[in-house]
Amino acid sequence: MTSDDAIPPGLTVTHPFADKTHPGETEGDDPLSIMERLIAAGDREAALTHAEHIAAERQREGWPAGLIASLAHCVIDLGEPERAAALIVPLMQSGEANPRSLMVLARALSLAGRHQEALDALSEASFLDGQSAEVLLALGAARLAAEDTARAIADFERVLRVATDDGERDSGLRAEAHFRLGETWALLDERERAARNFRSAQAEDPADRRGAGIRLAELEAQPAPARASAAYVRALFDGYAPRYEGHMVETLAYRGPELLRAAAEAAEGFAAAAPYDAIDLGSGTGLSGKVFAPFCRSLLGVDLSPRMCAAAEASGFYSDVVTGDIIPALNTASRPFGLAIACDTLIYLGDLDPLFGAVERSVSPNGWFVFSTEKSDGKSDEAAARGFEIGPSRRFRHTETYIRERTSAHGFDVVSFGSCVLRMEKRQPVESFVCVLRRR
Repeated sequence: MTSDDAIPPGLTVTHPFADKTHPGETEGDDPLSIMERLIAAGDREAALTHAEHIAAERQREGWPAGLIASLAHCVIDLGEPERAAALIVPLMQSGEANPRSLMVLARALSLAGRHQEALDALSEASFLDGQSAEVLLALGAARLAAEDTARAIADFERVLRVATDDGERDSGLRAEAHFRLGETWALLDERERAARNFRSAQAEDPADRRGAGIRLAELEAQPAPARASAAYVRALFDGYAPRYEGHMVETLAYRGPELLRAAAEAAEGFAAAAPYDAIDLGSGTGLSGKVFAPFCRSLLGVDLSPRMCAAAEASGFYSDVVTGDIIPALNTASRPFGLAIACDTLIYLGDLDPLFGAVERSVSPNGWFVFSTEKSDGKSDEAAARGFEIGPSRRFRHTETYIRERTSAHGFDVVSFGSCVLRMEKRQPVESFVCVLRRR
């Protein structure tokens, strides 16, 4: 369960989008593509109005129930579960809702705190398809939200008995069930059972889309991975992108880009050497691009999440935006950069050697590397031994000693190294480092 004043630590629900359609990857003038473009442009109210208009015109236009479910899922991602539920309730009342629509309805109702209604919707879905592993997963999640833990565990275990094929679909369902069981047992402080299920989730899903490796490290069942898996980060931020800026800035009081820019501007020679050919590593929706654009001749944004990239492109602050991993993007760059920016990106990387090496190769002599990361005091065994650890928010924290060692080893000089609060989380300040480095 995620507090509303925290960055979501993970994504554990299979997206009920239309077949072979994923967020940020739609094209054309169909209603779902239009919805995605409105979300990417940050036009929240237009996106909500569009979804409600399509639902209202469904019968006249002949739109299928699956489309309404996909639009409702987008509305959930926008942080409006009540409005999402209102899109699907008429389908349920008319008997036209299929199991997938009912699962989306149940998720919306559960997020809105209407747990019994969510369970009623899933009971109807189970009646329509009593052997559906997807329905069982949704039923378990709804029961867990309603604090019916014992029956939630039984539902997740039933998924493992139903989803027995060797194909990718059933393997994904088993990974989801094991991860849910791991989360549930962890809540009950049954650490061995939790760890066993997280390992099974990893075995079923080697890409680790759900972040089982990080959860195992949090349970001290295995060392922290060198980085969060790319699949995990993509899944996390595809679901978070539609409400990212509002949530970060308004709820979490996020000011990372502004603090990073202030530190860069204070560095002797930074402003005088502008404008730069720059790269924004983990560009998100474009918050860093907005504050650094005045210093840039060109600005390349790179992010793992297609939805984040769509929003960054729509922001107008970037010369180009690339969906992908930041290290290959650096290694394949066609020209050197005068400035590399990484605001709140290193929190998904433990071992910084690969990134620092790629930045060293990609930034020209006397070029700049400015970044932030969460601060570790180095007191844990993990941090003392490796220089980084998994924090309580399931993100990486680094020690000052470790960062300074990596800086020196990769051809950079420290221009400034500050400690500040980039945001609040669970009403507590998140202590972070803000660093300005210059390439030798």
